[in-house]
Amino acid sequence: MKAWLDGLSPLAIYVIILVLTGIIYKTAFARKLPILKSLVVYVVLALGCLLLALFHYMGLPIIPALFATVILIIITRVRLYYSKRKPSGQQ
Repeated sequence: MKAWLDGLSPLAIYVIILVLTGIIYKTAFARKLPILKSLVVYVVLALGCLLLALFHYMGLPIIPALFATVILIIITRVRLYYSKRKPSGQQ
């Protein structure tokens, strides 16, 4: 995966990081906010992604860690869905 990521442009790296952090924020942490507050949150998120992109270029595995986080969130959501769907009397 590292060789594939090294071949991408800096803009593509930033967009990948931005999309993954947006997914993580929206699925795990987001609350219903007014539109202006929501805009401020996403602008700050975009600025923070610049720092994550810098860490990526310093050699830290930022993108694989974000992928792993998204996978863990998906697994948690699926388990939560099935536990709510199952009747409470069964185990």
